[in-house]
Amino acid sequence: MNPEPLLLRLLLLHETVVGYGSLAFAEVLAHAQRGVEWVFEGGRLEVLPPEAARGLPGRGRVPGGYGAYFPGPPEPLYLRLEHPRIEDPTELRLAALYLDYLLSALKGAGYRQELERQARYDWLTGLGNRRAFERRMAQGLPEGWGLALLDLDNLKQVNDTQGHLAGDRLLIALARALQAAGLKAYRLAGDEFAVILSREALPALQRTLQGFAVSLGVAWAEEGQGPALLALADARMYEHKRRRKAEG
Repeated sequence: MNPEPLLLRLLLLHETVVGYGSLAFAEVLAHAQRGVEWVFEGGRLEVLPPEAARGLPGRGRVPGGYGAYFPGPPEPLYLRLEHPRIEDPTELRLAALYLDYLLSALKGAGYRQELERQARYDWLTGLGNRRAFERRMAQGLPEGWGLALLDLDNLKQVNDTQGHLAGDRLLIALARALQAAGLKAYRLAGDEFAVILSREALPALQRTLQGFAVSLGVAWAEEGQGPALLALADARMYEHKRRRKAEG
């Protein structure tokens, strides 16, 4: 191959990935799929689920191209560069170099996405965490919306008598029930949850909590905002807890 066109293609390959450092994971993939023909005439980049790539090498030649496995985060996938000239040793080296760049970009984007997810979501339940809740509350709630604070009354007893794995299962069960009801819920800490809801959604929350030993306090936007609203819901939750204990 003439060294001048090869150099130009190497420069083009570099240019196609140089901006990946600022892109989200899905954007990296989309950009790569759009730009692959700039480097490989007639080339095509396939993104396959791992189960569709069984039998293919983790990295190397595949029928009609070159492939590589990406383990995540955020999810595992298989990249297959379809290239009609892959039999050419120079093209094979270019394909390997191209996927080196791409895997590195995906790794960086994936870890940035995972760090962002960890900053927003509770690791056990998948609900929004306290930081996400505080950001949402800082925006204020419109009229007709409110804040419900929940406390799982028997979590400590479950942990003490059945073990922490059983306690984790209880927390996950409550989180899944709230999600299944279409409620915007957050896990604040330990056994404490919060739900931001409209007045119309309150019956759905109450039905969802049936079968769980939960103390509940609700305050509405018309009664306050920010810390004042949180304090009111908290006071009502603890009043509910005291009544539950008094009732035995």
